[in-house]
Amino acid sequence: MHIKIQKPVFESIVNQIVPFTEKKDNTQITSHVLIIADDKLILKATDKEIGIKIKTEAEILEKGKVTINAKKLNDIIKALQNKEIEIKTEDDHIIIHQDTSIYKLSTFNADEFPEFPNPDDLNQLEINNEEFIDAIKKIFPVIDNNNPKYELNGAFFDIKENTNFVSTDTRRLAVYYSNAKGKESKIIVPKRSISEIKRIFNEDMKIFYDDVYLILKNEDILFFTKLINGKYPAYEKIIPQNFKYIINIQKNEFLSHLRQISIISNEVKITIKKEEIIFESFSDETIQAKTSFKISTGVDEFIFAVNSKYLIDFLNTINSDNFELCLNEPNIPFELKDGNFITIVMPLNI
Repeated sequence: MHIKIQKPVFESIVNQIVPFTEKKDNTQITSHVLIIADDKLILKATDKEIGIKIKTEAEILEKGKVTINAKKLNDIIKALQNKEIEIKTEDDHIIIHQDTSIYKLSTFNADEFPEFPNPDDLNQLEINNEEFIDAIKKIFPVIDNNNPKYELNGAFFDIKENTNFVSTDTRRLAVYYSNAKGKESKIIVPKRSISEIKRIFNEDMKIFYDDVYLILKNEDILFFTKLINGKYPAYEKIIPQNFKYIINIQKNEFLSHLRQISIISNEVKITIKKEEIIFESFSDETIQAKTSFKISTGVDEFIFAVNSKYLIDFLNTINSDNFELCLNEPNIPFELKDGNFITIVMPLNI
């Protein structure tokens, strides 16, 4: 293999694929990047749980393939100047060359690099790409971390005639009601994979899935992730069907006052009156904070307490100027709503 490529182009791709490699064990081939010189230059990386393949243009002087340790490759490319670099194989080594700088590294057998799943064997999810990225951004903050129930450490795609994107951390439940359509299936995508999808997702990507994999693909990029094997909670049973009070609130006004209190305490008591909403610190009696703003609610008085982070996460993800606060009783879950996106929140005991 022998190629020439501009350093900024190569560096950009290496930066994208390094997070997909094995970090803890350099003796594994999955700690390496696979470089393939064919009609185009192809770079592949995987730790067997997630993987990515990226194609780009390069001057191909000799076709071939080789592996190289991802961390060493990243460090070398960063150190080089922003101009053309030359990469070639020599016996069982790979040589990176630019001007008087020469790096020679050992490689693994490129034929042993793990195979990637084929999207042609999978079902396609039909969805507007803007809607897809909006959905996963909105539900992402509610995906749990390190929950013993492993299925909660992922986003639930309830694929049907109208697909729902769901997440929960047991204290709140986020649901995005979409127009996506596909062969009926219930899949759980790991949080780490959702994070990578947010980073690499492209407006012309297509989405494929089965019971084992989720794949995103366009002409130059293929991303795959293994799915979480488990049964997601019956989330629809948790969603209230009716509310005593539905209050339309200006987002920035509410958020501004909420943040003033969250400086002092994450636990906030909220009192809703007919012409006012009052925010008070709740957890620490030695230091207190209070603020309010005028609003016509039509509610005589309703008092509840909540972790302010849950409200702030919701408000930071929505695009609208207003949202709906939907209430029943102070000590049972309430709903935050913006169009086709809702978050059900468990209040704190007062």
